[in-house]
Amino acid sequence: MKNNSIKSKFDLALKNHKENNFLLAEKLYKNILDLSPNHLGAIFHLGTLYAQIKKFSLAKEFLLKANNLKPEDPNINLNLGNLYFETGDFENSLKFFENLIKNNANFALAHFNKGLALNNLKKYLNANACFKKVIEIEPKNTLPYNIIARNFIDLGQHNEGIFYLRQSLKIEPENNLSIKIFTDLLGSFQISNFDTESLKNLKDDFVFLYKKNSINHNELFNNAKLFILNNKEAEEIKKSIESGSELIENQIVKKILKKEIFCLILQKSLVRDKNLEEFLINIRKAIAFSPKNILELLDFIISLAEQCFLNEYIYFQTEQEIEIANSLESKIEKDKNINEIQVAILACFKPLYGSKIISEKLFNYYSQNKLFNDLLDMQVREPHEEKKLKKSISSISKVSNIVSKKVQDQYEENPYPRWRYLTNGFKSNFLNILNSNIKPNKVISENKFFSPKVLIAGCGTGQQLENAICYENSSISAVDLSLSSLAYAMRKMQELNINNIEFLQADILNLDDLNKKFDVIECVGVLHHMEDPKDGLKVLLDLLEPHGFLKLGLYSEVSRKHVKEARNFLKNNIFNRITDIRRCRELIKNNKDNNSLQKLTYNYDFYSSSSIRDLIFHVHEHKFTLHKILKLLNTYNLEFLGFTNEEAKKKYSIIYPEDSMNINIENWNKFETENPDTFISMYQFWLRKKQK
Repeated sequence: MKNNSIKSKFDLALKNHKENNFLLAEKLYKNILDLSPNHLGAIFHLGTLYAQIKKFSLAKEFLLKANNLKPEDPNINLNLGNLYFETGDFENSLKFFENLIKNNANFALAHFNKGLALNNLKKYLNANACFKKVIEIEPKNTLPYNIIARNFIDLGQHNEGIFYLRQSLKIEPENNLSIKIFTDLLGSFQISNFDTESLKNLKDDFVFLYKKNSINHNELFNNAKLFILNNKEAEEIKKSIESGSELIENQIVKKILKKEIFCLILQKSLVRDKNLEEFLINIRKAIAFSPKNILELLDFIISLAEQCFLNEYIYFQTEQEIEIANSLESKIEKDKNINEIQVAILACFKPLYGSKIISEKLFNYYSQNKLFNDLLDMQVREPHEEKKLKKSISSISKVSNIVSKKVQDQYEENPYPRWRYLTNGFKSNFLNILNSNIKPNKVISENKFFSPKVLIAGCGTGQQLENAICYENSSISAVDLSLSSLAYAMRKMQELNINNIEFLQADILNLDDLNKKFDVIECVGVLHHMEDPKDGLKVLLDLLEPHGFLKLGLYSEVSRKHVKEARNFLKNNIFNRITDIRRCRELIKNNKDNNSLQKLTYNYDFYSSSSIRDLIFHVHEHKFTLHKILKLLNTYNLEFLGFTNEEAKKKYSIIYPEDSMNINIENWNKFETENPDTFISMYQFWLRKKQK
């Protein structure tokens, strides 16, 4: 009778455990142990339950007791190994994984977990041996290929890393992890030293990645552009332009315009190279002046139109070109039939949605050319969708602060930034992502962030949501001043099937009207555009739970000296319209003797209308030093947890090895003084309220 009672309790405990009813399952396991103190199943499963709810000391106690009762049990050994691994005791975790392998040499998971433990001990080659064993046992398992690749990359052995990534993608061409690692790799190291054969293979890799819509292609641009034209071709083109000959009749030019990689780059990356920009400006002009016999270049022209839309028509246009574009617009409006080549040419000079007649004519038009349909989606249907979405976004009180109103007007006119695709992230507990962001520092929190409430204060057009959409089981409030930006962000999140975000229009100064608190707040690139950043910070801290974390992004005074000098140079010019911004860029590009101006041309934000306006024509801006940030932290009793810039941290660690957590702001101040471009984008870092 007693045994039947224990069995039924145990079955009920397992059922509740499986359904995540942890409190009831715990109570039932304990009841069983009151009746039968050495009940192995209850001891083992109670240990695993405590591990699940992060009560690691209790988990260890019960799993070790289970191990004493049955030392060679593979499930007990595996769970103990995993428990020691999760609590950072990698040496002890190894013992249990090795014990499993000793009893079963083909236990793939034991080899895999042993490899992970060795990775954490920075024994990468030993770890790779474990992952290779997993491949031997499970040749279709792509995960070990990816980890081996990442290890080789960390060791600087890029060719070996590339080999394993290619192997993984042969098995599973849509493997998101392989695609992400490959994108990170090909966007982060110099490929110009590779031999001809290796470059040919790499070109195929770039084309493969550019065809994916699950990555941020901008990361690949600086290397991908090397496949567009070589030095010899560039010289030939330069001569052709200088001689005034028909550019699009040039056979070398025609060959370049038909390159698949070139068209893909134009469709999906912002072209951030002043020489390529000049080439494209000249090509566009040649197409406008010689619109006959160019049907063979239709795909290139559509690609160029998409590039011009992405950069918000920042390329300089002569009066003649503007006249031709206006005349073409009138013609298309009057024509009954749709001439795709004419539409594509017009879209290289102005957005199709700018004409109500053309927009209505094209809205339900679908071509046999998929790329032309993509152009219509981009320039007609998507802007139309954003107009509809604007009406669905709620507002929290009126924007009354004068500076906030000016900033709002800027971003209504130029939502920032315009983007196409994000790199697919992987859902994980917030604390895992935080610790990855701030490593080598690591935080431990009593709150486990199983369902974090997240506020993105200043979400812009949605790129700012890239991190937050990976926080497991999160509910997100995304706030911005600009309805245009919010509508863009909302459309992009719908594209990605993200449905855990509430979009709200509001000034940070009015966010106390939300009447709710958040576990995580991110505010990147926003406070420095407020009348008084301290006022914004105070509001955010009032909204942050005591256990919460805050991410900030602030402009660096040191890194933006050239921006200040450029503003001084341009201060007597008025730049309100797109034509003014184009003229300003020509002034900057042509002033070859001014180093500060030339430095701007290497800045990502120089290459689109909204971003250059954000960079050098912003209506309001503060800049910070690390000493100013330190003062803020002390004033508001905040703990600095670390910067997110991985490359900077690698260099910093070499110079300041004694600061093993990379959190000494005085040291960082010295480092920035010696390396003034470190935070050229901005300081991005995590904080929390100092714990009592």
